[in-house]
Amino acid sequence: MDLLAGRSLRRAGVQDSVPMTRQRVFALARITGHAAWWVFVVGTLVAGGITWLGIDQDYYRPFIPSSDEWTAYTPLSDETFEGAGYIDVDVLYSYDRSTHGEMLSASAFVVVLIAAVVEAISARRLWSGVVTVLAPCAGLGLLVIATPGTIDDSGLELGTAVFLVLAAVAVREVWARGFATRAV
Repeated sequence: MDLLAGRSLRRAGVQDSVPMTRQRVFALARITGHAAWWVFVVGTLVAGGITWLGIDQDYYRPFIPSSDEWTAYTPLSDETFEGAGYIDVDVLYSYDRSTHGEMLSASAFVVVLIAAVVEAISARRLWSGVVTVLAPCAGLGLLVIATPGTIDDSGLELGTAVFLVLAAVAVREVWARGFATRAV
């Protein structure tokens, strides 16, 4: 049965194993780089900025509640109600790096860099390859500047931070989609 399926697939033009050509490697690296870039950007925004470089030790975590931050629910008294199966419970939130945006951001940026290097090598164009690797690094630098607490303790104005985030995205995207090598 498997032999018949293989023959019919070959007649339809589908091969059993597709050779990994330089063009295929380039295309896969480019697709992987685009997808990993957006995972990196979203992970960075969820983490509250580039917090995984260790530049600022007391950084802001926007989605991790603490005792001095506003929460959606705060009991009005210290009394516990028991009625209709409802009991107030204090829940302690622990910060786990492996499940939050910080780890996602760091690992996605590593994938972006690996994909950029593979894309640059498979394109076989020196200066285009160098810029392909440097563009995400420039975006990373802009995101580090936009991260609260990395420049000064007060942080940047909201408009300035938004501009830096958009500029970081634009640096990589304009290069990757507008000027980088499109095909090999």
